[in-house]
Amino acid sequence: MDFEPELLFRKPAIAADLGRTAAWCRHIHRNTPIYSLVAVAFLVDGKAIVLEPRLAERDVEFCEAPIIRTASIALSSIGYATSLAGFSKCSPGTVVFEARLSAHERLSAIMEFQKGGLAGGK
Repeated sequence: MDFEPELLFRKPAIAADLGRTAAWCRHIHRNTPIYSLVAVAFLVDGKAIVLEPRLAERDVEFCEAPIIRTASIALSSIGYATSLAGFSKCSPGTVVFEARLSAHERLSAIMEFQKGGLAGGK
């Protein structure tokens, strides 16, 4: 259950950012089976948002650590913290799923991350 109105208000924007991040992860990890990117969102210090990325699928047949690492780097590059370390939580976590993006939006996201210096990606 969501208790923090600020997180509820920001959920669509967070989902869009997760969708762009998922597009980048799929670009970098092309040989990985399809998965859904989610994040647990926390409001910290009264205003900042921390996103802890995860895969929605519980039992995957591949190592998810490289994908999570790539997602964390991408989310950090667009201004999110990806760990609660050093923050005090203001709310319980809220699960946010990636937004589904069009092919054009996915390509645009990949180009944005490349321009942001994440070309190596991993």
